[in-house]
Amino acid sequence: MLSKSAGIIAMLVMSLCSGVSATNPKANEYKSADCSGDKNYSHAKYGLSFVTMDDSSHCVYLANDWSKRTWQAYSEKSYDGGACWGEVLGNLNGKSHNLDTTYRKRIKCLLNCGTSSDTNKDDKCRTVGKWVAKEDALSDRG
Repeated sequence: MLSKSAGIIAMLVMSLCSGVSATNPKANEYKSADCSGDKNYSHAKYGLSFVTMDDSSHCVYLANDWSKRTWQAYSEKSYDGGACWGEVLGNLNGKSHNLDTTYRKRIKCLLNCGTSSDTNKDDKCRTVGKWVAKEDALSDRG
């Protein structure tokens, strides 16, 4: 009986853990154009905000808490691991996106931003099509 109970407890713990990690922001980069094969880079953690795309990546798979947040695509990155700047290309949902062909410009950086009305003004998504100066993007990093 004890081993059956332990198995049930293990299954419950695993399902709870998978539910928690599913709401954490995620941006997995792939070298392939359709997000198949091995990951090139994996970005996943609570509080993840800026994610720069490696020049060798051609697809990104996104996950998020879509009820209050989205990923915004930017045309420029300050440096690998830096901030997003340039043109706000658009908002992306939780699926795979080709970095080279989703928009007329390559997606070089992603910003995880708030969409709900109660979002802090510094965390709100920017207007699509807006140009964000590099200096402003770097000051956003705090």
